[in-house]
Amino acid sequence: MSAPPTPKGKPDDLAEVERALSILQGRHPDHERARRIDQTTRGERAAQNDLSARMASKAARSKAVRVAAVVGPVVIFGGFLGLLGRRELSRRANVTQVTTPFDAHGFALVAISAPSSTGSIEADVEPGCFLAVSTEPALLTISHAASRRNAAVGPVLFCTCEPSRIAITSDVPANGGVALLRANSASLGGSRAFSFLTFKPGSTLLTDASCREPSLDAWLDAQRAPEPASNATWFASAPAGPALAVAGFYRALKLDAAKPFAVVHVPKETCLVAMSSVATDRLGLRLRGGATPIDNAVGRIARCARTESTVLVTREGSGEVVILLAPSRRVGGMQGLREVARASLGGGLAATTIPLADSGWDAKQTLLASQIPEATVATSEAPDVPADKDARVVALSFETPNALIPEMAPETYSYCEPPLDAAMREAVCVFSGAQRWRTEAGPPRVGGLARAALPFWLFTMQSVNDPKALQRITQLFTLARRLGREGFLPTTLEALTELSNGVEVLGRTGEDAVVAVGVAPSDPWVYPLTDGPAWALGGAPRVVAVRPLETVRLTAKIASLPPKPSRRTVVFRRTPPAALTP
Repeated sequence: MSAPPTPKGKPDDLAEVERALSILQGRHPDHERARRIDQTTRGERAAQNDLSARMASKAARSKAVRVAAVVGPVVIFGGFLGLLGRRELSRRANVTQVTTPFDAHGFALVAISAPSSTGSIEADVEPGCFLAVSTEPALLTISHAASRRNAAVGPVLFCTCEPSRIAITSDVPANGGVALLRANSASLGGSRAFSFLTFKPGSTLLTDASCREPSLDAWLDAQRAPEPASNATWFASAPAGPALAVAGFYRALKLDAAKPFAVVHVPKETCLVAMSSVATDRLGLRLRGGATPIDNAVGRIARCARTESTVLVTREGSGEVVILLAPSRRVGGMQGLREVARASLGGGLAATTIPLADSGWDAKQTLLASQIPEATVATSEAPDVPADKDARVVALSFETPNALIPEMAPETYSYCEPPLDAAMREAVCVFSGAQRWRTEAGPPRVGGLARAALPFWLFTMQSVNDPKALQRITQLFTLARRLGREGFLPTTLEALTELSNGVEVLGRTGEDAVVAVGVAPSDPWVYPLTDGPAWALGGAPRVVAVRPLETVRLTAKIASLPPKPSRRTVVFRRTPPAALTP
């Protein structure tokens, strides 16, 4: 049997085949056709889905590539920045660690070096004091207007006087840095006060020459300067201490060996003395504004002033410097201070000064210490000195030589101690009559005087006109100043009885000692009285102990005395301890 003919592919033929297959399988003739259509549709759908899946996968891969191309560098760069950030935070923490300790000293941060240049800073700044610090020990090179280039080990402290641009370079490592800090000059005192800092910089630069004095004054005005320590044991331990304490000195200050000067607040109407343990040390005084009335003096220096002030006692040398204070009225102004120095310190004063306007005041202190009542004392300054026909005792205080010259009638005599000459700075003069004071022509002369009538305890000497008598009166004033510093006050005609060769003195309540001298309008003019050895006016007086309501007999060690009606006895009486209180 031959094979069935091949289907020609026509729809009717395919339908016949499908119909035959459906009959053979016992199905509806349309079943095979529906199955075929469904299978064909499924195949087409699967092909379409496969195509769509392949296209989606390709798009996803393309997107992933694009995202990776963008995100990859960003992530890498972000990681790099994070690493740099952590390093910068660490570097800044290192800088903060070295700058924070200076906050307490008044410094504020101006600038720190950039990460790209760890050891370099450039900043425009206002005047002030600056501290350049680095995180590691390093040499800092600093440049600015007043100092073109300085290399120093940090921290480096320096000050500027005007706005400027500061550049700092250094070779600190990559994890380090450099910082610039600033403080007001008034809080530090400029370069003059660097030694008073409470921290120690590695180096200092002196770059504020044009403003260092104003900066120092601002520091003083701000009361930032520490006062030198009190040397409480000096008066008890120093050889001259007890004598100076009796003379009126009540405070001793010590200049720190590590400091070039001491800042001393001096009360009003006070005298200051400074001296070094090394004789070759040079001392000086600096006032506010930069004036130096005493500069580089070898030996003891002194100053008396009417108003309170702040002075700097400067020192060039290695000795221990002690600064002493005493009331000017107690010591007797500058002239009395010289007497104390000679008596207690074994020598004079190398350099002295008083304010220009205080010459008359200084002279007055000498008369007050000479036991002359204040109500009778008048002062004048050169060149205007009015006439005073009653004045017999005159104290002089000159800043320039021959500031005032006396003129008197031919029959009037005088005696001055020390003599009036070009070297004289202070003197006490006694005149037998009226005198007139003038200023010589030429450069301005600075000086003053204080004058008064003879005090009540010298009333009997009013009419003397003998140069020898005037000399003895001048010596008696010197004795009165000495006894006044020791607490003695003059009295006459009180609790005493004149004797043919002396006097009997009755002790009064509260008194413990007396010193007595006789005065008369004829030779021997002034004579000491004693209960034992003789003593002279120019030497140590004889101090006689007394008890209340008990009498002591004091006599003169000379052949004869003037008649009792013409003479008087001046008894200096001591009442401790109030008289010794400054």
